Amino acid sequence: MNRRQFLIAGAGITVAAAAGLELGSRGFDANWDALLEQLHSLQHKELTSSGSWNPSQVFQHLAQSVRGSFQGYPEHKAAWFTHSVGPVALKTFKAAGAMVHPLDEAIPGMPQLDATMPTPQALQSLLQALEQFSQSTSLTPHFAYGVLNHQDYQAAHVMHIRQHLLQIQSS
Repeated sequence: MNRRQFLIAGAGITVAAAAGLELGSRGFDANWDALLEQLHSLQHKELTSSGSWNPSQVFQHLAQSVRGSFQGYPEHKAAWFTHSVGPVALKTFKAAGAMVHPLDEAIPGMPQLDATMPTPQALQSLLQALEQFSQSTSLTPHFAYGVLNHQDYQAAHVMHIRQHLLQIQSS
């Protein structure tokens, strides 16, 4: 294979992969209502966490993330990241139907989580943030994924919350 054929083949593979990722990410169903129902079902239950954050800290973190989408994030990844790697990561998560990230990684620049805040208060804060998000007409760029429309933000929030809920157990 000569250099020209190699470059053409490489470009073709890249375009095919990008098209497949785009099509795969379009099939993601965020199922917002099911998520809200799941969160509401956690109210008035004793909750524990298998992670390094307690349930209150998890809910605070999630509320910070949701609020950031309409109030703004204090810090952002570099512009090259939010215009390349970030959007591809979100499409990859959507195509896979789930997000994977470190579950004790704080959002850059957000206030420290309060380990003593009562869990019901933190959960209520998350539910309020989700309600505010659903009514928001103006969104700010995501700190890692860049500019998102409401549908993509909703997908990101659902996947983010679902992943964190894997470490929450009720008794």
